[in-house]
Amino acid sequence: MKMKINDAVSSEIKDLEDSLIRSINSDIGLATKVSSHLVNAGGKRIRPLICILTAKAFGYSGKELIQLASAIELLHTATLIHDDVVDESISRRGKESIHRKWDNAHGVLVGDFVYSKAFQLMAGLKDSQIIKILADSTNIISEGEVLQLSLKSKELISEDDYFEIIGRKTAELFKASSRSAAVLSEASHEEVESAGDFAYSLGIAFQIQDDLLDYFGNEKATGKKIGKDFLEGKITLPVILLFQNVSSIERDKLKNIFKQETRSNEDLNFTLELIKKHNIINECYKKAEHFINLASNSLTVFKDSDEKKILESLTSFSLQRTF
Repeated sequence: MKMKINDAVSSEIKDLEDSLIRSINSDIGLATKVSSHLVNAGGKRIRPLICILTAKAFGYSGKELIQLASAIELLHTATLIHDDVVDESISRRGKESIHRKWDNAHGVLVGDFVYSKAFQLMAGLKDSQIIKILADSTNIISEGEVLQLSLKSKELISEDDYFEIIGRKTAELFKASSRSAAVLSEASHEEVESAGDFAYSLGIAFQIQDDLLDYFGNEKATGKKIGKDFLEGKITLPVILLFQNVSSIERDKLKNIFKQETRSNEDLNFTLELIKKHNIINECYKKAEHFINLASNSLTVFKDSDEKKILESLTSFSLQRTF
């Protein structure tokens, strides 16, 4: 999968990385140093890749593409920095989180700095519709953060709550990445909307897999500790579906685990055994496959191209990936 992407967009990937390094350069050395800690740690770069592939699928080859893709990646990075402060996360992308390595003040302020760099790149784009797409997306993501915070005191969030949260926090920027690229490429209204629908559905499936990897992933591959979300008290799809399938005794014990201020490795192992016992992994895959099918259907308006084939392969990759 990586090889196919590299073959199709190798020069754009290099340009993207160079652009990210330039973009976070500041006269204030500390701002560059701290933001580089996460930006230079890499990551999947899935959002800018979707942007690049969509634009190329619609025949765009202009100079603004890397600027747009860089803005999208920096928006994503800024949300991660702030997320880690709120969640008190220990690590990110296989490295200490910024607030952990420095402190909360560094996390908040450098997150703001990265946001400002993203908006500087956005402001340099010529098409006001693209700027509006990204600005609206940023607002929706922020509202998703507040929604998640407002539900934190609930013993259990519903499936509807869960999909509303990940739709805003994850899928929205996927959608904006593809829609803005389609607008940049002067695609038709139908193509712009289909590009957004594709990426939104892909983003939902991608997040479901992320939530599964929190329980069953490889720490070296994912760059984060197994059970990170669980230990932070986040209730994601595996737990939501688990509550629907367990016995009353198991449900009561699960409720007590999530009522606690902190959770132990013993609590995690108990939950992992229940997930296996009730075949929750398969249930999660069924939910994800629904969105994968929606994503694939949305690509039918795209003309045949190598880039379209890679976008199609991203749908299956989102469920098969181990990182």
